[in-house]
Amino acid sequence: MGIDMKKTIGKIGIIIFLMLILLSETSSALTTTPESTAPLMTENRIPNPPEITGPANGKINKIYTYSFTLTDPDGDDLTAILIEWGGTGSDNFTYICWTCGGAPKPNGTTIFASHSWSTDGTYTIRAKIWDTFKNESDWGTFTVTMPYSYNLPHQSFW
Repeated sequence: MGIDMKKTIGKIGIIIFLMLILLSETSSALTTTPESTAPLMTENRIPNPPEITGPANGKINKIYTYSFTLTDPDGDDLTAILIEWGGTGSDNFTYICWTCGGAPKPNGTTIFASHSWSTDGTYTIRAKIWDTFKNESDWGTFTVTMPYSYNLPHQSFW
């Protein structure tokens, strides 16, 4: 081989070597991202417990309406609510599923539900909700007192 040919092969070798180094640095620069520029991923949080408002006391066998304000810290839509009225029997629970054949409720919705108690006492209404990510809230609570209701008999005068 002539001297010119050796120089040409040497130059080509150096060029290939430099290209490999350049490509490997570019490739690693594309695949690794410094932590400071990585996107921040936040975990989806559970919904807030429902805020319950309504009459705090009343009479037995009278229907009272309560409002339940539903919020989620991430702004997620809400899919269902479970209400425990604090009594006994089959009517002690109300479950409403908005996505069972419908659409979820938007964050910040207020719903209304009614109930009556048949015996005197103090009851704790509890409610919890679920968001579209199946996260379940803690219980929201509200205490209700249904005092004993007694009708005085009419006295008749003779």
